[in-house]
Amino acid sequence: MSTNPQVTFQTDFFRPIDGEDEINPGRYGKAMAQWLTERLKERGVAVEGIVPEDFGWVVMVSRKPFKLWLGCGNTDGSTNEWRVFPVAEASTIQRLFRQINPAPEIEQLRAHLAELVPSIPGVSNVTWE
Repeated sequence: MSTNPQVTFQTDFFRPIDGEDEINPGRYGKAMAQWLTERLKERGVAVEGIVPEDFGWVVMVSRKPFKLWLGCGNTDGSTNEWRVFPVAEASTIQRLFRQINPAPEIEQLRAHLAELVPSIPGVSNVTWE
């Protein structure tokens, strides 16, 4: 798995949605995943959908030739501090037998995030880690 540094920020724009934290109580991010999906689609990025995950939500960008996604969710115990991180996930076979270089796709997602995060209503304290 390859990840880029994550971005964390604060905003009251994304609010928890009733019942979204059934996989992991206190973990939110569905509203942010939906917002990111719409903004990415507006930029011509094909998004396959969003799925809940134990850390929050995944915006699945593609599954081939490897899984490419954005992880997003709230930070521990907060409903106004958020994090987003791009991930490229090659299969075991791909890692063992083929050279997979997800860097260009990861960089493209990071560039989208660098432009989208500042446009989130009420965003503050943006930090790339």
